[in-house]
Amino acid sequence: MGTDIQVLPINSWGIKTKKPIVIAGPCSVENETQIWETIQALATHCSEQVHIIRAGIWKPRTRPNMFEGVGEKGLSWVKKAAQSVG
Repeated sequence: MGTDIQVLPINSWGIKTKKPIVIAGPCSVENETQIWETIQALATHCSEQVHIIRAGIWKPRTRPNMFEGVGEKGLSWVKKAAQSVG
């Protein structure tokens, strides 16, 4: 996985609203079921209010032995769940 990150201005994201942009999702993805259920619920109940779904899979920590996230395997979970709702 590379470190090439492209940052685009918000107005180029295709979000058409004069209201605040709403970002929702779990702070930390713990398993595939959790992210699947979260994305399904947001798409079903909040699709008009939520513009961006976020899901943390890497959690930098300052204390050793604390949960640091599921890491790279979480990328496929998030991608599959997102594709299921369009």
